[in-house]
Amino acid sequence: MRITKSLLAVAAGSLILSSCVSSKVHQELQDKYDALAAANENLLQENEECSADLTEARALLDRCVDARDELIQDTVNQNMAIRKLRRSYEDLNKNYEFLLDNNNTMLANNARENRALLDRLEALQDQLEDKEDSLRIEQESLSTLRSMLEAREARVNELEGVIARQDSIVNYVQQRVSDALLGFEGKGLTVEMKNGQVYVSLENRLLFASGSWTVQQEGQNALNQLASVLADNPDIKIMVEGHTDDDAYRGNGQVRDNWDLSVMRSTSVVKILLNNEGIAPQRITAAGRGEYLPLASNETAEGKAKNRRIEVILTPDLSELMELVGSMK
Repeated sequence: MRITKSLLAVAAGSLILSSCVSSKVHQELQDKYDALAAANENLLQENEECSADLTEARALLDRCVDARDELIQDTVNQNMAIRKLRRSYEDLNKNYEFLLDNNNTMLANNARENRALLDRLEALQDQLEDKEDSLRIEQESLSTLRSMLEAREARVNELEGVIARQDSIVNYVQQRVSDALLGFEGKGLTVEMKNGQVYVSLENRLLFASGSWTVQQEGQNALNQLASVLADNPDIKIMVEGHTDDDAYRGNGQVRDNWDLSVMRSTSVVKILLNNEGIAPQRITAAGRGEYLPLASNETAEGKAKNRRIEVILTPDLSELMELVGSMK
């Protein structure tokens, strides 16, 4: 606007001067005026353009300000987020360090535990190998024992067979003796089997007078019957035992007490049995028990009578049995 006013002033001055100057000068001024007017027109146009640019620049500035404000707010928000992230990061880092320390501790503990487990495993492996060795030895021992057991079972079976034969022999002898001495039952003679042996018990009333060791005739008859059975069974061992009651024996000769008397009576019986040629002396043993193996109480007359006796104990030949027993030890 200031430029336009200046141009008008120049133009007015030019009109005033035109009346005082020549046409040449007037033309020059007119040309200048026209040039200035054109320039003014250009300036006005430029001014409008500048105004438009200014308006646009101001709008852009406003947008820039808004964008700046948004950027500032966004920056603030971002800073807050960054601070939160930094705190989270710091927390995570602390947790990570804590976990790392724990992990290192756990790794160390695990390493120790693994070492201990490995040591334990090696020890168990050694124990297993030892047990396998022991098991192998035990299996070998078991195999040996099984063989021994089988051999022992065979011997036991053989032993049972021998015992069965011995029992059969004893039963047979008992029956033969019982049959042979049947006529003497109720006269102080009994036959029974005990512990695999045959016991022939003859009371003194059948054999001897009181205080004597000479066998009476009826007793001799019974012993001869017994001797005939024993002669037919040469494998039977014969033990003749003399027994007395506890009444004191008052002897004047070599027989001075009950023990002597029991021995003398058993010897007398042995001599009668040996009169049978089928009985070898090696089969017979004479023994005296005196009053020390009573069958009943010596407090009564009946008990004393039972205790005064001769027992002929018949035993089968046990040599085969003893050999088997010895081989099993």
